[in-house]
Amino acid sequence: MMNADSVCKIVEIAILTGELKPRERLVESELITKFNVKRFTIRKAIQELAHRGFVELTPNKGARVADITDEELEDLYCVRLNLELLAAELLIKKITPPKMSLLRKIHKKYIRAVENHVIEEMVMINEEFHRTLYRMTENRFLADNLERLTNGIFALRYNTYILLGMFQVSVAQHEAIINALGERDLEKLKACTMDNIIYPKMIYDSRKAKQSNAIGAIGLADGSLQRKRKGAGETN
Repeated sequence: MMNADSVCKIVEIAILTGELKPRERLVESELITKFNVKRFTIRKAIQELAHRGFVELTPNKGARVADITDEELEDLYCVRLNLELLAAELLIKKITPPKMSLLRKIHKKYIRAVENHVIEEMVMINEEFHRTLYRMTENRFLADNLERLTNGIFALRYNTYILLGMFQVSVAQHEAIINALGERDLEKLKACTMDNIIYPKMIYDSRKAKQSNAIGAIGLADGSLQRKRKGAGETN
């Protein structure tokens, strides 16, 4: 029988790959049937997912996949950017040859996954890369908070890469981060980190602006059509 950690991992993958959408409910009875486990196991898994920022728990309503508003997204990015820059400063001080070897090993796995276009592997190895960086700061509180913040915007991050097929971009970004660490160049590391973090949001903001402009154009067209119809009616 599966344990809570196994259920948690499977649900996490489903969330990260888009199989489970933001705001989608996690119904305990359905999960019990799906995984053939006891209710306690499901509840423990859901609590862990909530602790890590993947799931929201609402009294009397249960659990659902996390989602945030645009305003919350701005606030989250403000905090995350500052914490990521702090992590960069600590990494420069804490990086060692064995840590560099581990990062390069993870990066090689990521390149293979991207080349083979195995979505689940790409997503999970990308997560492994960033979590490893956070843990290498040797500051548990910083690492835990950064993981929760990045988990809170999983939809934005992976919609950018999965839907638009831009995982190759992140390969180059990860390589730049590794090179900056190897050179112990703090300013370069900060710049590479910022690029990697901000890129998905830039794509998101750009697509949102295009959608808004398209909706506005439709509204203008509808208004113009209604005025023409009204004018034609008055003429008749």
